[in-house]
Amino acid sequence: TGRAYAARYAEAVFTAQQTLEEGIAFYDDLKGRLADHGRSRDELLVLPGISPVIGSTQEEARRLEAEINAGIVPAYGLAQLSSMLDIELTDDQLDEPLPHIDEVTQGNQSRFTLVTELARREQLTVRQLIERLAGGRGHRVLAGAPEQIADDLIAWVDAGAADGFNIMPAVMPEQLSLFVELVIPELRRRGLFREEYEFSTLRENLGLPEPDFNPQS
Repeated sequence: TGRAYAARYAEAVFTAQQTLEEGIAFYDDLKGRLADHGRSRDELLVLPGISPVIGSTQEEARRLEAEINAGIVPAYGLAQLSSMLDIELTDDQLDEPLPHIDEVTQGNQSRFTLVTELARREQLTVRQLIERLAGGRGHRVLAGAPEQIADDLIAWVDAGAADGFNIMPAVMPEQLSLFVELVIPELRRRGLFREEYEFSTLRENLGLPEPDFNPQS
């Protein structure tokens, strides 16, 4: 239902796929629906959320990620995960696999599927799942050196899984500043990011066409 609505009306979709394969499948499915509404594929942008953890090396970035996860309050994580999945999880289940869940509300299908598939695919306990979800709020966490972060972003765009990204650092403002100071210059060095904004509106800078606001349509 959400994808059908987006294909008809949306101009940018924020999404949260965890793997490249899932990203490509979502991208192709959503873009493939546009023609049914007389829209071209460039009239809607798919922008996955990512949570970068940037260090001078991948080892340093992994240490920073571990420090972030160490600050998680299990009771809060359980409450958030219970709300997300619409079930009651308890302290006794922290070190057990996520229980099987049959029902999901209509408005929460995408996030429900993302979380349950992540837990099953990587065989995570409830505690491990909370750690994986905490920093990125369910979005992909990228821990690495600036060059590695840039490589990953480029791979997703080149593979047809994203048109751009919604940058959502777990630690503000430090990690956002590092992204601007280190990752953006790396993308510019490769000729993949503008030196300055050419236009005055977000729509123009995203390359989106001006909509035809026709109350009869």
